[in-house]
Amino acid sequence: MSIIKGFEMTTSQALDLGEKQPLDLASIAMAALEAGRMLLSTGAKCTVVRSGMIMVATGLGADRADVRVGFASISVTVGDGPRTVTRMLGVGHHGVNMKLSHRLRSICARAARGEMTCEEVHAELAAAEKASVRYPAFVVALAAGIACAAFGRLLGVDWPAFVPILVAGTIGQWVRMRMVHFHVNGFVIAGTVAFLSSLLAAFMSIYAGSGLIQVAMTAAVLMMVPGIPAMNSQMDIIEGYPTLGSARALSVGMILIFLTIGVGLARLCLTGPDMSMEPLRNGIVHQMVFGAIAAAGFGVLFNFNHGNLLLSGVVGAIALGVRTLGMEEGWNLATASFVAALTVAIVVEMVGFLPTNKYCQAGKALALAGCIPMIPGSAAAHWLIGLFGLMSHTPVDAVPVLTAAIQSGLLVIFTIGGIGSALAIVSSLARRPEFPE
Repeated sequence: MSIIKGFEMTTSQALDLGEKQPLDLASIAMAALEAGRMLLSTGAKCTVVRSGMIMVATGLGADRADVRVGFASISVTVGDGPRTVTRMLGVGHHGVNMKLSHRLRSICARAARGEMTCEEVHAELAAAEKASVRYPAFVVALAAGIACAAFGRLLGVDWPAFVPILVAGTIGQWVRMRMVHFHVNGFVIAGTVAFLSSLLAAFMSIYAGSGLIQVAMTAAVLMMVPGIPAMNSQMDIIEGYPTLGSARALSVGMILIFLTIGVGLARLCLTGPDMSMEPLRNGIVHQMVFGAIAAAGFGVLFNFNHGNLLLSGVVGAIALGVRTLGMEEGWNLATASFVAALTVAIVVEMVGFLPTNKYCQAGKALALAGCIPMIPGSAAAHWLIGLFGLMSHTPVDAVPVLTAAIQSGLLVIFTIGGIGSALAIVSSLARRPEFPE
C-alpha cells in the first residue's frame, strides 16, 4: 500500500493515475466509417472520402488511420500506440448530393480540430442528412426535363421536338425517382426509363411534326447519363486509386449499355418515321444559352444550393461558348471540349480564391456541372447501337456500320478523356482545400 497526502491506495491505482484512459478505438472506427460512407454516397471522389475518414479518426484521438475505399464497402484500421482496431462498412446507393457533401466536409473539419466526441459526430452526421433535403420531387423531375430539352437543342434538334423532349424527360425522371424509392436495381432503372422516355419523345415528336426523331429520342434520356461518376472514375485513376476508379468506370459502362438497350427497344417500336435526318447547326449564343440551362438543370439533380445553381449555369454557358468557338475554328470535338473544360476549371478556381467567395467547396463540382453538357451522350448511344446493329446486318452492310460505331466510340473516349484530363490538370496545380479550414 502507498500513502499520498493522507489517502490510502493500492500500487496499481497509483500507477493508473499517471496513465491516460485507453481510447475506444471501435467507436472511433465506426464514426470514421459512417462519415466515409455518407461522403461516398454523395458522389465524392476517393481522395475526399479518404481524407474525411482520416480527419475524423485522428481528430477523435487515434494516432493513425489506414483507409480502404471500395465501390461496395469501405474499411478503416485505427491505432493508438500498439493497439489497433479494424472495421468495415457496406456502401449503398451512389448518388450526387452537394448540399449534404458540404455539410459532411464541415463536420469532418470540426472533428479534425478535436471539437467533437464520437457520439457528437454520429449525431451531427444524422442531423446533416435530415437537414440536406432535396428539392421537391416535381421540381427535380421538371428540371431534368428542361435539361434534356436543352440538351436536345445542343444536339441540334428542331423546335417542334423541344416540348416533347421536355415532357418525356420529366416523366422519365419521375419514374426513375419512384423506382429508386422502391430500391429497384440501378441498371434496370436505366433501361426502363430509357425505353419509356425515348418512346414518349418519339411519338410526341412525330405528332408535333419534328423531322429529327432519333435526336429527340436520344436527348430525352440524357438525364440518365452518369456524368459525375464518369468524371470521378477518371479522377480516381489519375490520383492513384485505380480500384475504385475502375469499378466506377465499369458501372458507367453498364449504365450506358442498359440505356442503349432501352433506346434500341424503343426504336424497334417505330417502323414508319424517317430517323436519318441531320441535326440542325446553331450559333454560339444559342449554344451558350442552352448550355447554361442544361448545367443548371443538372445542378438541381445534384442538389446544389441556390447560389451554386446560378454559378453552374454560368460555367455551363462558358463551356459551350468556348467549345463552339473552337469547333468553328476547325477543331475536332475532343480538342474543343478539352480547351473548354480547361477554361471552365481555371475560371472556377479563380472564383474559389476570391476572399468574398462563399462556394469554396463547390468549386470542382461546379466545374463538373458546367462540363456535363459537353459529354457526347448521343455519340455514346450511336456507338453502342451500332455495335448491337452488327448482329442484324448482312456482311455487305457490316463494314460501314462497324466503321460508324468505331468512330462514335473513339469520339466518346477521347472527348470524355479530354474533359477529365483538363479538370485533373487544373485541380492538381491549384490545390484548394477540399474541406473548410
